[in-house]
Amino acid sequence: MDMVYKDIIMIIAIIVGPIAAVQIQKILELRRNKKEKRMAIFKVLMTTRATRVSVEHVQALNMIDIEFNGKGYEKVVDTWRNYQDHLTNGNPKLEIWAQKNDDLFIELLFEMGKALGYKFDKVMLKRAAYFPYAHGDTENNEIAIRSGLAKILSGETALPVFFTNSTDATVEKQPTTNTDTPISDVTNERVS
Repeated sequence: MDMVYKDIIMIIAIIVGPIAAVQIQKILELRRNKKEKRMAIFKVLMTTRATRVSVEHVQALNMIDIEFNGKGYEKVVDTWRNYQDHLTNGNPKLEIWAQKNDDLFIELLFEMGKALGYKFDKVMLKRAAYFPYAHGDTENNEIAIRSGLAKILSGETALPVFFTNSTDATVEKQPTTNTDTPISDVTNERVS
């Protein structure tokens, strides 16, 4: 009888062992994937901390509620919600708003880093971002171009047109002043 119990236990172990191993492997893989996603969000926020209006930065912020939801990340989610509330309320043109914005963002990075096992201090997070002036100039130029184009397309301003004489380089450029007649009216007129 004693041999029968050992045989039964051995058969159960042979059947259950591989199944349990596969299930444990799946659980470990899920945990690893969650950690990789959290790390990816943190890395995007760290690399874009000097360009906070970039698409990648905003997308990473919007993933915090999904990927940092769970035990051990409550402080990250709370800090994110405070920062999100600040972003959606207030006047971004005020200097005091901008300073608080920086402080809340650095607090978010600090809490995320701590939850992921990094040991950053807040001064390093705030001061160590590298952003070349040329990138800032490019970003400002793109904003100016988009803003100008939007004003033209919305009819808020007219497209300046200059006439020059190609044989005389000293001719002064004069913008047209007749903005009462839309271009479509001018092109549809018939010459008699």
